[in-house]
Amino acid sequence: MGQVVQGCGAERAMSDWVEIGNARLICADCRDILPTLGKVGHIITDPPYSERTHAGHDAGARPGRDGAERADLGYGALSVEAVNELADAFALACDGWIVWMTDHTLAPTIGAALERNGRYVFAPVPYHHPGRSVRLAGDGPSSWTDWLVVARTAALHRWGTLRGGYVAGQGWDDKVRMGGKPTRLMQMVVCDYSRPNDMVCDPFMGAGTTGVACAKEGRAFVGIEIDPKAFEIACRRIEDAQRQGDMFIGSAA
Repeated sequence: MGQVVQGCGAERAMSDWVEIGNARLICADCRDILPTLGKVGHIITDPPYSERTHAGHDAGARPGRDGAERADLGYGALSVEAVNELADAFALACDGWIVWMTDHTLAPTIGAALERNGRYVFAPVPYHHPGRSVRLAGDGPSSWTDWLVVARTAALHRWGTLRGGYVAGQGWDDKVRMGGKPTRLMQMVVCDYSRPNDMVCDPFMGAGTTGVACAKEGRAFVGIEIDPKAFEIACRRIEDAQRQGDMFIGSAA
């Protein structure tokens, strides 16, 4: 792969990957990269959702009855075949927890695919964000809940009791990319499903919120993102988070 370059920006543009502190960021298709990484500690990721969710969102990417308008997602949905392929790749790459964010349509398919790979799969864990969306067509209830399909190996059976869901609070509207998640949510998920200094991998890094959460919570991070524009945003955000962490440590000393 490319040379290691500290930091972001034009000087890094010709490199395939970049290291920022204890984070390694790779601009590529995760299906190509995961087999080359060896084992990572845990996978925490938010891939595309089902065709039903994507079609429903993109159909609303035009003025609704109330005059509101929202943007097209700009990336494709996951097929059942892709879910199975990714589940295989995640299980091979990861010795610890797999936390896979999705919608209610794909959750059973993801759970079955991870079970087929020998993982113990729990009932999906809700992330509920009241008021975050409306159905612009005005034809039924809005979707305020996403789901985390979580699975572990047998070796993690003494991990401890974890929360049964996440409910958004004040300040949880800081996502920087369509389909992204709040930083506070990802900090909580990272703390629940990894230990300090563990390595967390996000094969669908997007704008890097999981990497920011890892920088804030003292985890090593590997992020993979296929979209160069999102990748550049992730680089800047994670570099900023790493720098802020260094400043905090210095002031504490």
